[in-house]
Amino acid sequence: MQLQVDGSVLRDEAGRQRVLHGISLVAKGATPGQGSDEEYRRSFYGTWTASDITNLAARGFTLVRLGVIWAAVEPEPGRYDETYLDHLADQLDLLHGAGIAVLLDAHQDLYSQCFGDGAPPWATLTDQPFTATDLWSDAYLTEPAVHQALDAFWANTPGPGGLGLQDSFAAMWARVATRLGGHPAVIGFDLLNEPAPGSPAGPIFEAVLGAFAHATGQDVQQVAADFADPEAKLAQLGRLEDETVHRQVGDAVAGLVQTFETEQVAPLMARVTSAVRSTGNDKLIAREHSYFANLGIPSGQPPLADPAWVYSPHGYDLTVDTPAIALSSNTRAGTIFARHRQTQQRLGVPVIAGEWGAFGQATGISDHAQFLMDTFDAYGWSWTYWCWEEGFAGTEAAQVLTRPRPLAFAGDGATWVVRGSHLRAAWQGRSGTAPSVFFLPAGAGVVRRDGQVVAAEQDGPWLQVPAGDGAYTLEVE
Repeated sequence: MQLQVDGSVLRDEAGRQRVLHGISLVAKGATPGQGSDEEYRRSFYGTWTASDITNLAARGFTLVRLGVIWAAVEPEPGRYDETYLDHLADQLDLLHGAGIAVLLDAHQDLYSQCFGDGAPPWATLTDQPFTATDLWSDAYLTEPAVHQALDAFWANTPGPGGLGLQDSFAAMWARVATRLGGHPAVIGFDLLNEPAPGSPAGPIFEAVLGAFAHATGQDVQQVAADFADPEAKLAQLGRLEDETVHRQVGDAVAGLVQTFETEQVAPLMARVTSAVRSTGNDKLIAREHSYFANLGIPSGQPPLADPAWVYSPHGYDLTVDTPAIALSSNTRAGTIFARHRQTQQRLGVPVIAGEWGAFGQATGISDHAQFLMDTFDAYGWSWTYWCWEEGFAGTEAAQVLTRPRPLAFAGDGATWVVRGSHLRAAWQGRSGTAPSVFFLPAGAGVVRRDGQVVAAEQDGPWLQVPAGDGAYTLEVE
């Protein structure tokens, strides 16, 4: 499938508006030196199976964000692991056979395989020891090793052989695009997961705490102490139930995030996009925002000078990765994604929301998941849930994510609303060769054109509506 950008929507070869829903499949790999060389190499191979992929397709998922780990692609400078690339190609075959499209994701957490996942050890330039934090992501804020390695990357410091680290990263992407980009499953390239600053991260977070303290009339030292204590932190987050406070905090530090995104992230995105395009590939470029924008701080990224790019925001309530995930707030998450919506409107491009949820095996999350999906539907966004893990099919998350959804509209002006198993969609139809398509896991659909019932073909959960001119509605009870 070849997707084209048309303003804020995506269209396929038939001119239909496409909406993609799916999940991230990412095998992050082990820390170097743990286990044998073979165990380390195979740690980058996912544990999902063909039956797991079939299960995802049966839930109406049409997109997978497939992790590509730099450390696995290029274990030594300039040497690409063709066996790993062959493995990814096998995954693409499997997903394509199930009717699922793929966005290749250069995944990283804490920049490096030495600290989390991402860059190979040879591209991790630091002389500082690393100590894992209780909440893994806090290492972005506190660990000198992470700061030093990221600073070297953003400075494009020469690595082994004298090639700049960003130049090596871009060359890695060119190799991936050459080897995998032509596969019919691939719709595009997510250039870098959650770009994060190095040594400026600590001061940015201090500014966040200071703005929060000011907005809520508290002592900043007490706020900092509370954010280091899980129970006190949860109580403090309750103050962000006031959307005005949440926005005030974001606005106060937006300039710091914008500086990072404009001066460091944007040039990298241009560099890597150029490397991908140099291979002759014209598929989508997905560009994320800064790690700090996940909190609801407005993204300051400028447009990308490319005709086929999409904005791929992430967002989580700050209960993510904690036992309090079931207490996630619709209000706080709603503010975060409203900020991302404003960024989309400023940039004027489609959205594939790359990460949300992270519910794992948790229970009591259905209301929050439904709220987020309803928000994405209202915005007309595509998305990929974070993330698949073993046992996903039996989770509450899997059940709530299996709901009616559109796949393709043969026309324009599409809107849709889901309430439980009920779906209502409307669009202005356009004659063409390909039908509108919907996933209806329960119930039958009634289609009208200009108010009159028209025939549609339903095969199990899949409903196809022949293309034609007129005002269309679909009702599913």
